[in-house]
Amino acid sequence: MSLSKLAAIAGVIIGAVGLSLDFIVIAGTMVAGPVNPVARSLPDMLVYFWTFFTHLSNLALVLVYLSALTQWRWLGWFRSATTRAAFGGHTILVMAFFHFVLAPNYQFTGMLLIANYLLHYVAPIFYLLWWALLTPHGALRWKDLPLMLVPGIGYVAWVLLRGALVAEYPYEILNPAHGLGPLALGIGGLLLAVALFCALLILLDKPLARWRAA
Repeated sequence: MSLSKLAAIAGVIIGAVGLSLDFIVIAGTMVAGPVNPVARSLPDMLVYFWTFFTHLSNLALVLVYLSALTQWRWLGWFRSATTRAAFGGHTILVMAFFHFVLAPNYQFTGMLLIANYLLHYVAPIFYLLWWALLTPHGALRWKDLPLMLVPGIGYVAWVLLRGALVAEYPYEILNPAHGLGPLALGIGGLLLAVALFCALLILLDKPLARWRAA
């Protein structure tokens, strides 16, 4: 088995463990039962869990790895060079946003601490190394940049649509209650950051292709 596939297996394990640990913690504190009689129902908690971009982006990384390990046709989109680089740009945002915006305001311990390090540091860095060192390069073009923003735009649309129905938002930066101006600035800032991160990966693509060829 190639080094790329061995690393992909490791990536699947990292993502699966991080997501599972975070799910266990959230389910244990939110699902209705004897301990939490007025907490969420299991279906409600499942939907809530997948409103966080950390969870969705890490799931996407797992699917990218699986696309490299299998020939499953439904994973074809995840084999695209544009898609793989797009999620590279988005995972940089996940790491940076957590490190500079969220982490300073929270104290994590135990299982949640492990899950957060796996999902926000280990998984993004591992994926970027896998993408840079062990995947083909040379196919990215500047015209691909708008397509690379689609996951982020789709996520914002999902959060705002659900929020309009249930008045709940996973991140305050996406909460319209603070005003449409701050909301527009928040969304614009996030998409601009993703665009810059994706542009960086496009810039690196051809040099990496030459390095791989040499």
